[in-house]
Amino acid sequence: MRKLIFGIIVSGIAIYFLQKNFDISEFKRLEGKVNWWIFPLLILSNLWAFIPFSIRWFHLLEEKITFTQSFTTAIIGVGLNMVLPARGGDLVRLLMNKRDSDLPLTHLLSRIFLEKVMDLGAVVVIGAGALFYMGLGQSKNLSLLLISVLVILAMLVGLILVKYFLINLQKLLCKCFSLIGKQSFYETKLDHHLVEFSEFLQGDKLIKPLAYSLPTWIFGYAISYYLAGMLIGMPIRFPEALLFMFLGGMGVAIPSAPSGIGVFHAAIISGFIILGRDPGEGLVYATVVHLTQFLITTILACFAYLHWRFLHKKIILNQ
Repeated sequence: MRKLIFGIIVSGIAIYFLQKNFDISEFKRLEGKVNWWIFPLLILSNLWAFIPFSIRWFHLLEEKITFTQSFTTAIIGVGLNMVLPARGGDLVRLLMNKRDSDLPLTHLLSRIFLEKVMDLGAVVVIGAGALFYMGLGQSKNLSLLLISVLVILAMLVGLILVKYFLINLQKLLCKCFSLIGKQSFYETKLDHHLVEFSEFLQGDKLIKPLAYSLPTWIFGYAISYYLAGMLIGMPIRFPEALLFMFLGGMGVAIPSAPSGIGVFHAAIISGFIILGRDPGEGLVYATVVHLTQFLITTILACFAYLHWRFLHKKIILNQ
């Protein structure tokens, strides 16, 4: 509850500054410019984005569930993330996959942690690449690039420590948690995740999931960002769509109200400022991206849930 209240406060502050600095008349830009024929393509692009996402999750669970189960629960999880606090949709997805596979919840938790690490790494690499490609590495943007590089390096160091120095890392973490009186919390809640994480990093288990991480974002979500601009007659280049996707992803990583309202808009507007474009356009674009993703993913989640329920009833009847 405290996290939810804190997130709502963060979103409230972001919304306050947005409405203080931008006129609602900005949305008059949309008059006569909406290309409704793009909307079906936007729906298809969201569905398409779930394909590499689901294949990666299928391999992260070492094929213990079917691709159909992975695809269906991925849509449900992302849709619920739009309405539930603290990424609650991901927890629902894990519980559904647990029912599908009988895998222990600790096993599933370690895999979703790895999934988030891959997503963070992919988004940061894409964002830094887009900045360099568009020649935006000037001094005013170097801090953003520096943060991106530091995040990537920190993740690589962390993965190396977990894979090759697990015992030493366990001892270090145990000492750190004992200093703050939380040793039992580490031993009961975190240590087994670390062990499972390390075991998964051994051998070639990581190769296939990693191979689908960049395609999930570049050929999946980025297309939706690109089409959103076409929908409202605000054409953007594909590298710009990659930059907005990176900033939007970083924005919703900040604890906020469900679906990242407010912070997402602020992040996208910062992208328009970096590109030297009108921030008012950024507010309109961010609102359209946020609204279309919310509508499409939540509606798709409803259909996916009905499909998942139908499959389970069919399995029960066949037993």
